[in-house]
Amino acid sequence: MKLRRTWPQRLLLSINVILVLCCFAAAGGLAYVDSKTSQIQHIHLSQGLTGRPDADVSRDPINVLLVGVDSADGLDSADPVRSERDATGVSGMRSDTIMVMRIMPAEGRVALVSFPRDLWLEIADTGRKDKINAAMFYGGPQQLIDTIWSNYRIPLDHYVQVDFAQFQKLVDVVGGVKVYFDAAARDEYTGLDIAEPGCYTLGGPQALAYARSRYYEYYDEETGRWKSDPTSDLGRISRQQDFIRRALSRAVSKGIRNPLTLNQLVNTGLGAVVLDDGLSASDLIALGTRFRSFEPEQLETYALPVLLDMVGDASVVRLVDSQAAPILDLFRGVRPQELGPADVAIRVLNGTGRPLEGKTTGDALAGVGFDLAGVGDTTVQNVTRTGIRFAPKQRPGAELLVRYLAAGATLVEDPTVTDGLVELTTGADYRGVLTSPAVATTTTAVPGAPLSTTTALPAPSTTRYGVVPGANDPAASCR
Repeated sequence: MKLRRTWPQRLLLSINVILVLCCFAAAGGLAYVDSKTSQIQHIHLSQGLTGRPDADVSRDPINVLLVGVDSADGLDSADPVRSERDATGVSGMRSDTIMVMRIMPAEGRVALVSFPRDLWLEIADTGRKDKINAAMFYGGPQQLIDTIWSNYRIPLDHYVQVDFAQFQKLVDVVGGVKVYFDAAARDEYTGLDIAEPGCYTLGGPQALAYARSRYYEYYDEETGRWKSDPTSDLGRISRQQDFIRRALSRAVSKGIRNPLTLNQLVNTGLGAVVLDDGLSASDLIALGTRFRSFEPEQLETYALPVLLDMVGDASVVRLVDSQAAPILDLFRGVRPQELGPADVAIRVLNGTGRPLEGKTTGDALAGVGFDLAGVGDTTVQNVTRTGIRFAPKQRPGAELLVRYLAAGATLVEDPTVTDGLVELTTGADYRGVLTSPAVATTTTAVPGAPLSTTTALPAPSTTRYGVVPGANDPAASCR
């Protein structure tokens, strides 16, 4: 008989808060949970968090900021992580992993978005720009919360923080986490050392080395050389999100239903995390009750679309705002607006020279509801492929327009297109206008960055940045 899964098997937090908070709810009693949570270190964050006293966590959506800090306190002096920080002269507390988890109880959904630590933005209330992970250094958790709000308007309801050394202990409690490596792998900065391909159970130190790896290398048998993952922190995010599911599965297989195992994990968690003082034991139990049927595979993970850049000698990433908007809107609690043809102003250009093609196309599109602002001819009338040009903010309208074209069109983002118009140029492949839109498809301009069309919610990322081991597990048995 298949046992019904309990709360800690469902609601995942982050790579650095695996199975800590949610395990309390599995204990099954408010008195026990309350006695344990009272022993956890709490931090008062009244300014940045929403502090909604009337919120019902069993029904209302909430956002939790999940932060893994790299102060390296508690690590052995010989640990590669500590050695790296000492060698580079880095001091103070910085946020090594930053994720926002959105819990949507009424929909039975949990979504997770990772913020690259090298994301270049303005640090709140400082008037200066820096990488997002520097916010903790400037002003601790409050500064990070304020920075996320001032840049992205994501409301945060709760805060959870864990440090390096405690992360290792949590992994050890569940007996390590299995990962299948397709090739030998290493990272000299974190101490990751995988000698040959195969299934490995990563204990605390190696799990930490893997989860923190930004300079991941793998051995190419064909060339006999080590190759680097060029995506740095973006690849690390992909590996972390994969590791989340593996860690949860490992905890289940090692008997987290067993009260002894559960209590051991809870006790380890007492020293592992810092919580905001608004997260109560009753909240945890209410969430656990609501998510009885949640499975690890249902976790939605999102990768923000970014571009690599340099600021002086520093390598940074910049957010692609137009493509990130539908993802951020999910975590803002903003539902996609239902865009109709009447909301899209268009200009039609005849690119083929066929008589009256611009006018007849414009009339047909006006007939299905588009706001026709004008028609005309292109300078050169031998265009082969129908195209749609649009300014970044007009992408939803362009994606709607292409669905009304029988032969489709090439979408070209062009900031020189002005007046809020979407510009259609007919080409030799133009085949007329449909009376109703074709089924929407998702296009991706940056790997791993889903774009919304008109009414659909953003799709969880399926394309991953960087190298993620495990794709070639021959028996899919490393779980």
